[in-house]
Amino acid sequence: MIPADKIEEVKHAADIVDVVADHVKLRRTGSSFTGLCPFHNEKTPSFNVSPSLGIFKCFGCGEGGDVINFVMQMDGVGFEEAVRTLAERYSVVIPEKTEDQYDPQQHLKDGIYHALRFAGNFFHQNLAESDDAEYAREYLKKRGYPWKTVRKYGLGYASDRFDSLLKNAESAGINMQYLHESGLVKAREDDSGFYDTFRSRLMFPIFNPSGKVIGFGGRTLSSDKKIPKYINSPQTPVYNKSEVLYGIHTAKNEIRKAGEAILVEGYTDVISMHQGGIGNVVSTSGTSLTAGQMRVLKRYGEILLMIFDADVAGVKAAVRGISIALEQGMAVRVLTLPEGEDPDSYVREYGGEGFQEYKKKETVDFLHYLVGLAQKEGRWQDPIERRKSINEILEAIAVMPDGLSRANYVQELSSISRIGDRTLLQELEKIRNRIQKDARRTAERAAMRAGREDQDSRRPTSMNQDLQGGARQQEMERHADASFQGAVGRIPAGAVAKDAVSGEDAVAPTRRHTHPPKRPGYEKELIRLMLTFGDKIIEFIGGYCSENDFEDPELRNCYNDIMTRFQKGDPVSVEVYSRREHPYPELVGEVVLQRHWVSEFGMKKRGVIIHRDANPVNTAQGALKSLKIRYLERTREKFLDKYASASEDEKAEIQKWIRKVTGEWNRHRQEPAETLFPDI
Repeated sequence: MIPADKIEEVKHAADIVDVVADHVKLRRTGSSFTGLCPFHNEKTPSFNVSPSLGIFKCFGCGEGGDVINFVMQMDGVGFEEAVRTLAERYSVVIPEKTEDQYDPQQHLKDGIYHALRFAGNFFHQNLAESDDAEYAREYLKKRGYPWKTVRKYGLGYASDRFDSLLKNAESAGINMQYLHESGLVKAREDDSGFYDTFRSRLMFPIFNPSGKVIGFGGRTLSSDKKIPKYINSPQTPVYNKSEVLYGIHTAKNEIRKAGEAILVEGYTDVISMHQGGIGNVVSTSGTSLTAGQMRVLKRYGEILLMIFDADVAGVKAAVRGISIALEQGMAVRVLTLPEGEDPDSYVREYGGEGFQEYKKKETVDFLHYLVGLAQKEGRWQDPIERRKSINEILEAIAVMPDGLSRANYVQELSSISRIGDRTLLQELEKIRNRIQKDARRTAERAAMRAGREDQDSRRPTSMNQDLQGGARQQEMERHADASFQGAVGRIPAGAVAKDAVSGEDAVAPTRRHTHPPKRPGYEKELIRLMLTFGDKIIEFIGGYCSENDFEDPELRNCYNDIMTRFQKGDPVSVEVYSRREHPYPELVGEVVLQRHWVSEFGMKKRGVIIHRDANPVNTAQGALKSLKIRYLERTREKFLDKYASASEDEKAEIQKWIRKVTGEWNRHRQEPAETLFPDI
C-alpha cells in the first residue's frame, strides 16, 4: 500500500488541469475551466475543473473527484496504478509495491499491461540488435525513417520463430495467462501449447492517450500476396478497437492547438506526417470508422479533416465515415489526394510544407465533396441519379445534431442544386421523421418483447439450459472444479504466483484479502429483481444462470434458496426474506433499499421522472451479461493457472476447454444482452 503522505504529495504535485487537458479540450471560465465531459455524450459543456480545489465535476452525469480519480476512470486502472502513473509523470518517488487487497479484474489488467510493455521492449530490441531484423532496418531507412523516429514510436520487429516472444516472456516470469489475454500468443490447434501471434513482421505498438501500450499492429515485409499485409491485436480488456486511434498519444495536444484532427488510414501515414511537422494526425489503423473513435477525437477538437485514398475503397470509406462523424457533432472536411498517392508517399515526396499548400487549396467541406463525387461519377447530370444523390446528401445532413448547421448546409445545397431551400427543408424533415420513427419502432419492439405474457410453455424453467445454464456449463464447471479446489476463480491456499508487474513470487490472492470484497453490483441487482418482481422474473433469470455463476457466497446461497422456494411453489418476496433468519434480512436491506440510489423525490422536484424498473427484463438482461462475462473469466483463469503445472496429457484436455471458454467469453462481450438472453 502506498503511504498516505506519498499520495498527498502526488496530489499536490500533479496539475489537474494539465492531466485533464490530455483528454478534454478546456476553456478558462473565471478561476475554473470547462469542457465537454469525457464520461458521457453532451453538446453543452457541463464538465468543470477547479485547479484551486484540485477537483473535477460534471454537472451533467455527476462524475467527479480528484486528479487520481480522473486517471483511474480515463485509463481504466486501479488506485495504486493511477498514483504511480502520476508519480512518474511528476517525479515523485514512490516506495515499491507491498501486498494490498486483491482485485481480480484490476490484477488481470495490470498483468496484461505488463505483458504488452515487455513485448514492446522485446520487439524494439529485436529491431535494434537482431540479425534477423536487418531487412526491416533497411526497409525503414528506405522509407526515410531515422532511428529517432523509430525510437519515438517504439517500432519493433517480431522474428520468424514460433516461440521467440513466448520463451523470453516466460523466462522473465510473465504469467501465460497475461500473454494469452493480451493476444500476444495463441493456442495451437493440436492442443500442445501456445505460439507467438506475430512472426516475421515489422511491429507498430498502439498506445492509449496516456501513452500505455494496449496492442500491436504487425506489417509483413514479404511480397507474397497470400500473406495478410497487416494483422492486429484482438479485442482485449485493455484494447477496444472501436475506440482506438493510432497516434493519439502524440497527436492529442497538437489537435487541441489546431482545433482540427486529420484522419488517415495507416500507421505509416501517421508517422510520415508527424515527421513532416504535421502533428495533429491520427489513424483508424485500417479499420472502419466508428462513433467511439469520433467521441475520442471530439475531446480534443471539433473539426475533422478526412484524408482517404482516391481509389474506390478509399471513396467508399470516406462516404461511410462522413455520416458517422457528422452524427457525433464533428465539422467534417475532406481532402482527396492525387491518384496513386497516400499521405505517407505525398509527404515523403513533397514534404510537410508541400502538403500544407495542397491541403489549403484542395480541402472542401463534406457537402462539396459529395456533390463533386456525384459529378465525377456522372450522377449529377442525370435527373434521376441527381435526385438520388441529393437524397444521399440530405441523409448525411439529417443526422447532424445542431439545427443551425443543418439549415446552413441546406441553404448551400439549394445554391448548388438550384432547388428551393423550402423544398429541401421539407425533404430533410421527412428524412428526420423517418429516422426518429425507426428509432421509436426499435424501442417499441424491445418493449413488446419484454411485455409478452405467454412465456410459460416456451421458456426453459431449469436453472441450467444451453450454455447459459445447461449441460455445457455443467460440464465446464465439472472439468474446472475437478482440477481446482477452493473458491471459484482463486488460487488454492498456500500456492505461490508470480506478481503481475515485478515477476517476483507473491502470496496467493486468497491471502491478500484483508477486508471482505465488495459484492458485485450485477449479482445484487439480479437478487433484487427476483425478490421484487416474483415468479416471472425468477423464471427468466433462473432459466439463464445457475448458483455457480455467482461469485459472492452469500448472494449465491440466496439465489439457490430463492430458486428452491420457487420450484416448490413457496412465496418469494421482499417481505418473506425480511423475516427470514440471518443473513437474509441484512441482504434484503443491502440489495433492495440501495442506500446510494438517487432520491426519486428529489429528482421529481427538479422535473425529472425516474423509472428505475420501467422494464425489469431489460435490467435483468444487462445484469445477466455482466454475470456471465465474470463467470467465464473466472473459469478461464482457473484453466490457465492449472495449465502451467499440468502434465502433457492434462494440458491437451485443458487446452480444449480454454478455447471453448475463451470463445464463449468473446461472444458474451460482443453480442447485445437481449440477443444473449432473449425474452421468448
